[in-house]
Amino acid sequence: MSSQALRRGFLDAVPLGIGVTIYGLVYGMMARQAAIPLWVVLGMSLIVFAGSSQMIAVEMIASGAGPLSTMLTVLIVNLRHVVMAADLSRFLPEADGKRRALTAFFLTDESYSVSYSHFQKDAAGGARYVLGAGLNIYLFWGLSGVLGYLGGNLIPPVLEPAFGFAMAAAFLSMLVPIVRDRPTLAAVLTSAVTAVAGNLWLPGKWYILLAAFAGSGVGFLLERRLLKRTERGAAE
Repeated sequence: MSSQALRRGFLDAVPLGIGVTIYGLVYGMMARQAAIPLWVVLGMSLIVFAGSSQMIAVEMIASGAGPLSTMLTVLIVNLRHVVMAADLSRFLPEADGKRRALTAFFLTDESYSVSYSHFQKDAAGGARYVLGAGLNIYLFWGLSGVLGYLGGNLIPPVLEPAFGFAMAAAFLSMLVPIVRDRPTLAAVLTSAVTAVAGNLWLPGKWYILLAAFAGSGVGFLLERRLLKRTERGAAE
């Protein structure tokens, strides 16, 4: 059963893994244009393994930002993973500390989306399912970054704007399947509004963390309220 859960998680994540290839190519192309060595590009994918953070880091390095400010920004952006890991932990009651730590390393927006959708329909699989989904994204992300670096100059400049649209479409494809109830919808809308407002008024990338906590808070409160209402109705 454990190997089946790992395999199922890996296979379920294939569509999003293909989507990850799009912005993995963009990441590799950006790194090449910034004259970052290939070993650094691959090393970041294998060790940091956080797509948006890596792309932000490349942009900051290209603009001449210092190591400290770059690392701080990456840390802030990656703090949203704490929220995602905390949310998925309720589906992993059997996992010990080491297994949770391993699963957390491979947790991304994509593997979270696949795992959350899976656990809404089927509680089986646990940490191994999440790990399988994460390994899929890890493979696609690492390979596409290298391909973008080595072959990015073969892509006509006229097609480059299409990558931005493809990246947005990939994130929407992760979002839509998990919006199944009012608390989730409220969380998504709250995060969106907070992110837009925060991007306008807050310095750096703090708006990402603020949007994550605001959306999670609203979703939690509404879900708790609905649960109490359901319990009250059952008691009557």
